[in-house]
Amino acid sequence: MKVQRIALQEFRKFRDGAALEDLAPGLNIFAGPNEAGKSTYVMALRAAFLERYGTSKVADFAPHGLSGARPSVTVEFEHAGRHYALHKQFLQRARCELSIDRGATRLEGDAAEQALAQLLGFEMSARGQSKPEHAGVPGLLWIEQGSGQELAAPAVHAGAQLRAALTQISGELASSDGDRLYARVGEMRAALLDARGGKPKGPYKAAEEQWLRLQGVCDGLRRERAELDADVDRLAQWRHDYDAAEREAPWLALEEQARRAREQLQALAREQEQVEQLRREAGEAARLAQALREQATRDRQDEEALRQQQAQAREAAQAVQGAAMQAARSTEAAARAEAALQSARQQAELAQQALQARQTREWLRRAQAEQARLQAAGEAAVAAEASAGELQARWQAERIDTEALERLRQAQRDLDGLRLREQAVATRIHHQLAPGVQLELGGVALQGDGELLLSEVAELRLQGLGLLRIEPGGRDLPGLRRELAAAQARHQQALEVLQVADLAQAEARAARADQLLRERDQARAALVAQAPQGLPALRAAYQEAVQNVARLQGQLAQAPAVEEGDPEARLAAAQDALRRHEAAWQQAERQARAAEAAHAQAASRAALLRDQFEARQAVFEAAEQAASRAARAVQFSQAEQAGQGLAQRCAQAEAALAAQRPDLVRQDEQRYSQSAQMARQAQQERHARLLQLQGRLEQAGAQGVGERLAQAEAELERAARRRDDYARHAAALDLLWRLLGEQRESATRRLLQPLAERLAYYLELLMPGADLRLDEQLLPVALARQGGEDGLADLSFGTREQLGLLARLAYADLLQAAGRPTLLVLDDALVHADAGRRDQIKRALFDAATRHQILLFTCHAPAWQDMGVPLRNLA
Repeated sequence: MKVQRIALQEFRKFRDGAALEDLAPGLNIFAGPNEAGKSTYVMALRAAFLERYGTSKVADFAPHGLSGARPSVTVEFEHAGRHYALHKQFLQRARCELSIDRGATRLEGDAAEQALAQLLGFEMSARGQSKPEHAGVPGLLWIEQGSGQELAAPAVHAGAQLRAALTQISGELASSDGDRLYARVGEMRAALLDARGGKPKGPYKAAEEQWLRLQGVCDGLRRERAELDADVDRLAQWRHDYDAAEREAPWLALEEQARRAREQLQALAREQEQVEQLRREAGEAARLAQALREQATRDRQDEEALRQQQAQAREAAQAVQGAAMQAARSTEAAARAEAALQSARQQAELAQQALQARQTREWLRRAQAEQARLQAAGEAAVAAEASAGELQARWQAERIDTEALERLRQAQRDLDGLRLREQAVATRIHHQLAPGVQLELGGVALQGDGELLLSEVAELRLQGLGLLRIEPGGRDLPGLRRELAAAQARHQQALEVLQVADLAQAEARAARADQLLRERDQARAALVAQAPQGLPALRAAYQEAVQNVARLQGQLAQAPAVEEGDPEARLAAAQDALRRHEAAWQQAERQARAAEAAHAQAASRAALLRDQFEARQAVFEAAEQAASRAARAVQFSQAEQAGQGLAQRCAQAEAALAAQRPDLVRQDEQRYSQSAQMARQAQQERHARLLQLQGRLEQAGAQGVGERLAQAEAELERAARRRDDYARHAAALDLLWRLLGEQRESATRRLLQPLAERLAYYLELLMPGADLRLDEQLLPVALARQGGEDGLADLSFGTREQLGLLARLAYADLLQAAGRPTLLVLDDALVHADAGRRDQIKRALFDAATRHQILLFTCHAPAWQDMGVPLRNLA
């Protein structure tokens, strides 16, 4: 079972509606602080499946202070390849709708709720709110806040479903005729009574619920009449409110105020433009004054720089002579080092050639080994490819449509259920005839002792006496026979689609196809192991290896003769000598270049400094420059005064504009506009509500409450007779089932093995070496460790909470293995676990999420950030 969407409307704190969309098929984590709505979603999910839509005991679903609320929950989910959409509305105009396969099948009311109960494994309460004993599988797998350590009661309430799953997995009840009889009687009883003994279920429960529902119909019709009168009064009041608003038209005055505010904003915008113009003029004046100030500063800096250049030019001329002498000495030393370097290079080249020849022989040996390996891999890959192709062809011939197979399984289950229902309501004929006496009933010969089930009219012929016409008393038999015929047609159609004789043959064919698919995948894996990049790439690699071997053989044939001795030692010695001479030459070369560069740099710097000083001196001492410097001083004073005046005018204009508070005027315009729009919208909503209420009153008047009441009383009488028939049949089945149950207790112990294995699997993640002991009710009762055995009641609260979660994961695995839908809902679970235990539990949750959908709600988001899934914030 995979939930895809949960949507709420007028449900507790979500007055305006909320939804959880696009839920992942595995782990989903919803985080948020207290009162963010986490527990509300959990409550809504339980309400959608477990609460009767017609109950009036769920007033706490409505938002506080909202009169006439209609809390509703919509859940979309998938199971066994089918899509389900459930919509349930409580309190006002309560209803329940279940759409299957996007409208292909649609159920409403009690039929929808019974279909959900059968699908998920729970029971609907006869009246009032759902109780824990009705919750079944959801009550076990959906952990409410603070109840994770409570396991006994939920497991007992889901005991029937768990036993059925264990039976289906282990096949224990099919091991003897007595167990098969017990299973058959149990199925027949389970169709009418719940597992806790005595409460109606299935058609029996439906008959009793129909009787109870019809009892309340008259009261409901009277309430409808009272509500009709109240709606008439409400219509008059709403029409008065609407007419008064039309006369006063308050939105017109608000729109006029908004218009005046917009005109004031336009005037303020023009003043803002004037202020901006003053700002620009003041900025330009300030920039001019700053430029003149900077120019005066540069004039003073130029005079000081001229004196410094004169001193630098004298120092540079003295440094040129010393640099020339040092350059000559460095050039002579570099020539001597270069000659020694050439000799060392010749020796190193000879040693390198000797070492290269030896390396070529080693590379050739490796290349020949790689060539042999690639040749063997190619042969193995060709064989694997041929095997994969053959297995693919066989799989194509044996494959079976999984959706068609699932339809066949569903058709088989429907057909079996209808046959059991037919047996439950059919008339039983027990006969004990004397030896040699033979009668014929409905075309069937009767003799000796035996039993016959009649589901349709039959005639008993008595020779010489006439005949007896026997009509079965069950009122559902005609409809049941039609359902049975339709189910048989669907079953036969499903067999014809798959071209098989029965479900067992289809399952065998599917198993053969799965085996061939696994063998094909193994062959392909072998092919990938030998040729990861494919056969063409492997062949290309082999050809490349062949060419590499030939190339190395050619290189080795052309290599010069090698002297005796260790070539690596000779090469190391030659290279060491080469490095020393090369370092000495590089050092001498660097010194020579540095000395020449220093000499050239000194000469160039001296000439440059001399030229710069002379040029700068001529420019600075020119008459025009002196006059410009004096004029700039005067301009600077004038520009500074003008800038101060503009800045003062700009400040005054800004103060005047700010005093008019443009932000408040803008807010006034927005407030008046929104108020006018809201006033118009409120009047439109009044009109819509008025029309809707008037239409509802007209429709209620046309329905005829009195006629419906008379019809309901007639249906109540028929429902009472039908309920009594089911009660007698259920009592007989219950007695037989309890007698047979005493003989199968020993077999029950063997049923625990699959559950014990799943518990051990999860417990190994939390407490390696520990073991959980189970009782006959499928409940963990004690934890065995090295130090001994402790009852669950003796363990700490946190440990019981952790074991409760692991047990639920094991139960979910069992239910899924039996084909039952599973969904795990955890509301703030593991709040008492320490960091180490929580990390181990996370491993179990992550593993379980590969098989089940898990909805985890928490107010401790940092503790769950390492689960590999995004955290969805509900705040």
